[in-house]
Order: sequence, then structure tokens, then C-alpha cells
Amino acid sequence: MKNTPFLITAALLCAAPLTAQGMKDVTEAPVTEQSAAPSELIEKATMALMGSQWTSTFEVVAEQPEGESTITLNMSMQDLTHFSAAITMTAEDPFEGEVTQNHTIMCDGEFLYADIDGIAEMSQGMFSGPVKIELPALLGMMGMEEAPAAEDMTPMITGMIGLMPLVEEGSTEKIRRYTMAADEDLESMTICFDAVTFFLSSVEAVNTDGSKMSITAKDTTIVEEFEEGHFTFSGEAQDVTAMLAMMTGGGGAAPADEDLEF
Repeated sequence: MKNTPFLITAALLCAAPLTAQGMKDVTEAPVTEQSAAPSELIEKATMALMGSQWTSTFEVVAEQPEGESTITLNMSMQDLTHFSAAITMTAEDPFEGEVTQNHTIMCDGEFLYADIDGIAEMSQGMFSGPVKIELPALLGMMGMEEAPAAEDMTPMITGMIGLMPLVEEGSTEKIRRYTMAADEDLESMTICFDAVTFFLSSVEAVNTDGSKMSITAKDTTIVEEFEEGHFTFSGEAQDVTAMLAMMTGGGGAAPADEDLEF
């Protein structure tokens, strides 16, 4: 799959959080001393992403022959069970022109909430509005007894990124810059991390077919403590825990009759 390196990096991001330092810092004088090895830096970047409290805005842009699509994520992260993302997706449709969708994902430690544009059509009428699922049940469907800690995720993500042949070049005192060698599908790829906070700063990839993809983090802020109620879903949401448990073979009690009325 030609976009695998980019998608792996996007998974690392989705997150969540990155730094507000931009590519502009790459133009500063290079650092001459030995920099951290990619695996060490990526381990620190993973901990910064998943083990810190932060807010950030991510912009993911994909340029394809058929048009450009953009995803903007306004994210807040307290931990892996308390987070939120307001997502705006814009793409070119050959028949409808520019199409925009807005979604909200939130986890308050008890439920995972999802307010998805077009959910009624996608679910063929099963769901008609915002939905929620009990977090313990969701974790059980994924084969986990509890949400993993950031320390538990670090080896997996470090191993995934470690498979990418990254070479450090053009780093500065503020930015650690890594590139990946071209292959039959990838023309170039550059990943930048903040040298102080170790947050991912940006990713740029160009494929040999001319398509391009990028991730940019803006307005990243480290939060000492979120205000009470920050991760509170506004409005009503349909509890689909029992239904999804039955659909996925995850067990659980059968849904009551009222749960089946949409």
C-alpha cells in the first residue's frame, strides 16, 4: 500500500497533539552535535502525544488527481479516556462540488460519544443522531480489560515507525527533521518534531503519481489542568452499547424494545 508510511504517521498523530512550531524553523542554522536516534525521539514523541494534556489543531490535506480534500481536527487530550475532537472534512465531489461534513468525537471516561454527519444514511437508518457506547464495553469488544496507558502504547508505535528508513538531516535547535528515501511509490517524505517538547510538528509526503499529503499542527498548547466539564457531551445521545455488543459478538444484555426504536 503506497500510502502506508504516511498513514502510520497519521495514526501516531491521531492524535492527537502537536507543536505550534512550523516548518519555518527548519531554515535555521543546522545543529552540528549528534541528535537523538529516531527510535529514541519517536518514543519521546509518543509519550508527548499520549502522556501529556494538550489542545491543538491539525490540518490534514490530500491532493489527488481528482481533487483536494482537507480534514481539520480541533482536539483536546487529557488522557486516553478523556479526549475530544471536532472534525471538519471538506472534499470535492464530481457531482455535488465541494462537500463539507462536521463530526464530533468525545470520551468522558464513561462513554464514547459520536455525532456523525450522515450517520442515518451510513447505518441504513439504525442510528438517527448522536450515539454513545459504554467505554468498558467498547474496550471489551476490542479485547481489552481497560484502556492502555501511554507507556503501553509506546513500544508498539515506536516499532511501527521504526520500520520506516528515516534519516535525520536539516535539523535545527528547535526542530528535528527526518526524511525517508524514495521508493517505487514514494517520491519524498519529511517528518518534523519539536526538539524541546518532542511533539510532532509536520509531515509532508509526495508520491510518484503526483499525489501529495501533509499534516500540520497549529496552536498547540500544553494544558496544566482542564476546566471541570470540558469533556462533557452536549445534548442527548442514543446508547447503542447493547446493540453493538450483539452485532460484534461481544455479548452483553439484549437491547430493550425501546432501544430498537429509531
